[in-house]
Amino acid sequence: MQFSFQQGGWGASLADKLVRKCDVLNRGFSGYNTRWAKIILPRLIRKGNSLDIPVAVTIFFGANDSALKDENPKQHIPLEEYAVNLKSMVQYLKSVDIPENRVILITPTPLCETAWEKECIIQGCKLNRLNSVVGEYANACLQVAQDCGTDVLNLWTLMQ
Repeated sequence: MQFSFQQGGWGASLADKLVRKCDVLNRGFSGYNTRWAKIILPRLIRKGNSLDIPVAVTIFFGANDSALKDENPKQHIPLEEYAVNLKSMVQYLKSVDIPENRVILITPTPLCETAWEKECIIQGCKLNRLNSVVGEYANACLQVAQDCGTDVLNLWTLMQ
């Protein structure tokens, strides 16, 4: 995620733990969904020489995609398209010589509806996500990982 390298963020912590072992690069874009990410992915990761092949590439989407269509049509992506977009990103990575065993899909995390609704009200809108809907996107992510032969980090289940 875009802000993971801020002070105390998980990206910064990971980079600190792996210092002098490997570089941790963040290509997160706050607010993006899979439709937008699929478009920019070729600009972020290109075919290079064998020294440029990443140890791992994580794909972490679903929170914005699962926004309710009526309340947040800008970010909402239908469930079926979400799955197709994830598969497309995995296929693109394979096309630039990143093997599926180096791709890790990450499910969206559970949503605390009470806390999120307070945030929505502060921003002048209604609750625009539901935990049950996010769960459907997490399940779709699990299925895509199985279909594509990639690993998956199931944050949905781990954080329940």
